Amino acid sequence: MTGGRAVLAVTTAVVLAGGLGSGAADPSMQAAPLPPLRHRVAVIAHRGGAALAPENTLAAIRNAIRLGADYVELDVRTSRDGHLVLMHDATTNRTTDGVGAVKDLTLAELRALDAGRKFGRPGETVPTLAEALRECRGKIHVYLDHKEAAVPEVLAALSRARMPAQVVVYAGVETLLEWKRRAPHIPVMPSLPREYRVPGGISRFLTILPAEVLDGNQREWTPTLVREAHAAGVKVYVDALGENDQPAGFRRALEMGVDGIQTDHPDQLLAVLQERE
Repeated sequence: MTGGRAVLAVTTAVVLAGGLGSGAADPSMQAAPLPPLRHRVAVIAHRGGAALAPENTLAAIRNAIRLGADYVELDVRTSRDGHLVLMHDATTNRTTDGVGAVKDLTLAELRALDAGRKFGRPGETVPTLAEALRECRGKIHVYLDHKEAAVPEVLAALSRARMPAQVVVYAGVETLLEWKRRAPHIPVMPSLPREYRVPGGISRFLTILPAEVLDGNQREWTPTLVREAHAAGVKVYVDALGENDQPAGFRRALEMGVDGIQTDHPDQLLAVLQERE
């Protein structure tokens, strides 16, 4: 999760200019529609459901689709030769049988790595974003974590895949301001920085970045903050990762009134939603 220092920088520019700087989005801009949900809250498979399949792989995407999740969360980076690929970390060390930074490896070199062996399912390759979008189109929405890539290139990939209506984009504030300028029809989702987790803070933050959804670890949210977000017209998707990534944590999130839950265990979240219905 990113954005704190970027928010401070943008906030300073706003204060000095007496309003929104030239790089900021227009807060009066009409909100972009969010993709429709299957469930009463968005079920978001973190990296495809990282407890159930090798993360950021086509196998994970297919499993999230099979389970009936609303979103699959995917991380996009750029290879040395300019291809958009899925990888959470800046390096391949943790999730593949190789080593090295994604930005220093060509697509062919990334393709030669096994992205499933460390999970116990050898034979999975590092997918391109285009491959992932083809797998998702018409079947599951994409929570796109914009890690390291040029906005125009990612936007072009979404357009080629005819996927803009199935996507919400997560990134730092400055990157999301660029998304708002270039693609106001695509909803964006920043983490709410700590300095805005105070009474009236959400409304102030939205003058900097008119987001459709706010994100953040579940432990950072309270029922009061969720109500304030709703009063400001934005949704709240929490990351129920760590100690909350289990049924009791999901129940606590639901009791706060959140609109979406991101988890490594989408199967368990779906079971909790079914029991509550």
